[in-house]
Amino acid sequence: MATILITGAQSGLGLALAKVYTQRGDNVIALCRQKSPELEETGAEMFDGVDIRDDTDVSGAAKKIGQRSVDVLINNAGILIDDDIGSLQLINIREQFEVNALGPLKIVLAFRERLRRGSFLINVSSRMGSIGDNGSGRDYGYRMSKAAQNMLTCTLARDLLREGVIVTAIHPGIVATKMTDHSGALPDEVANDMKNVVDKLTISDSGKFLDRYGAEIPW
Repeated sequence: MATILITGAQSGLGLALAKVYTQRGDNVIALCRQKSPELEETGAEMFDGVDIRDDTDVSGAAKKIGQRSVDVLINNAGILIDDDIGSLQLINIREQFEVNALGPLKIVLAFRERLRRGSFLINVSSRMGSIGDNGSGRDYGYRMSKAAQNMLTCTLARDLLREGVIVTAIHPGIVATKMTDHSGALPDEVANDMKNVVDKLTISDSGKFLDRYGAEIPW
């Protein structure tokens, strides 16, 4: 039985990931801003009141969880604030950087000692953070923050390689959640596909950017 830590687990893809791993019999540690009845039903171990924008919340959650080893850490929490060149607000861009780029870094720093040789660190990214794949423009804050997160993935992969930790970015595709006005693939299907990809990862995949089926995406 593996120990899986998931951020942003109260709803959407995070909730679906909690479901798929608990159904497999794994021990899921769910970090969330507030509990939801759906998350409680999974049987996951919940730590609510955790906003990854808040340094104290993140460090406090790490202390509560203790020194247990984490087999799979999934940085899932994220936000998208739609914009275009005519409606940019820097405050919104800063908030997306705080959540999408700095948030995963805070989580890694807080839980690094719980990762062991053979652990997986998964950053839930987006094709919209790919510079090589940007053919449509707009969504400046989201694209920029996810591109920064992708650089974080690459850098962590290099630095944690000697410790045997596999670091990978996974693009789940468009998932039917509140963020996408519930258009896209069903969260449970996406979560199961992502789990299958993680199950097959090896150290040679560390530092890669993959989609939910395991195909590589250009940085």
